[in-house]
Amino acid sequence: MMRDHLVQRLLKVIDLRDWDQLGTLVTDDVRYDRPGYPTIHGVAQLLDFYRHTRVIADGRHKLESLLTDETQGFCWGSFEGISRSGEPLFELFADWYVFEADRICRRRSFFYKPAI
Repeated sequence: MMRDHLVQRLLKVIDLRDWDQLGTLVTDDVRYDRPGYPTIHGVAQLLDFYRHTRVIADGRHKLESLLTDETQGFCWGSFEGISRSGEPLFELFADWYVFEADRICRRRSFFYKPAI
């Protein structure tokens, strides 16, 4: 069974800022790697990141492509929104996911910015 719906739902829930629902889409021991932040371990740290640390106040993901199989997925697209300080945001992104028991157990985000 493909997991497209799981990735699409995750991004929609994040865009809606529905943090309670977000917790139902990931495993208790979820791991999230995101540039510029320490690795997030566990659902409690993930929810704390989205509620208090993430610099984004509001915005929407727009998927350009999504590929999944039973165990992992990859998507890319753009994000447009506004920061907590009121600055406009636009970023190209790619995400890699690992699935376990119809939930996301690992996510790694990549952003299209100069780094090295």
